[in-house]
Amino acid sequence: MRPPRLAAVTIEVEADGFAVSVSRQAQSARSVPLAVRHEELPAEKTQRVHATTVGVFSIAREWSAGDAVARGDVLGGIQSLGHVAEISAPADGEIREVLVTGGAPVEYGQALFVIALR
Repeated sequence: MRPPRLAAVTIEVEADGFAVSVSRQAQSARSVPLAVRHEELPAEKTQRVHATTVGVFSIAREWSAGDAVARGDVLGGIQSLGHVAEISAPADGEIREVLVTGGAPVEYGQALFVIALR
């Protein structure tokens, strides 16, 4: 017995000077999935650097994706009530993303950087 086929359908709508046409091709009710080969790439381990307080972020230097950092490198600081809380790299690695710009207000726990760990 052959599997039933779904009919081809076209829907056209015109209103207020606009026209839309949507078509679906006929297909078998039983689709056979194509064999797909997935190669697993090793997942890159990353770590986000978060704000430790509320305030205004000041960047230590112009960081960009690809910049190498070592554990303890000062990435910037958060100014709050006349005090500056330094934000340091938690591990050796490479900057993947800079999520905040200098002079931007930040909230406690907000992600500031993404670092790919070595």
